[in-house]
Amino acid sequence: MTKTTYTKNPNTKTTYFVDGVKTEKITQKNYLNIVSEDTRKFFKRLGGSETAQKSYTCNGYLITRLISVSPSKDKKSIYEFKFI
Repeated sequence: MTKTTYTKNPNTKTTYFVDGVKTEKITQKNYLNIVSEDTRKFFKRLGGSETAQKSYTCNGYLITRLISVSPSKDKKSIYEFKFI
């Protein structure tokens, strides 16, 4: 999993600055917790935005990218998953 965090550029409405990139190896259980429908609904109810992109992988048609925007719209995290 690669997690990229962004902070909103105060001078514009739509651009972000990259805060950091973090790569880590996660288990299947962690993956399922991150991309589960209940988790995404929970963060949407808080006022944030969750966007999931699916594509075909060696394990089937799974979520390979998850974009999460905070309720205040000033922070954004992009999770990208690669399957081995």
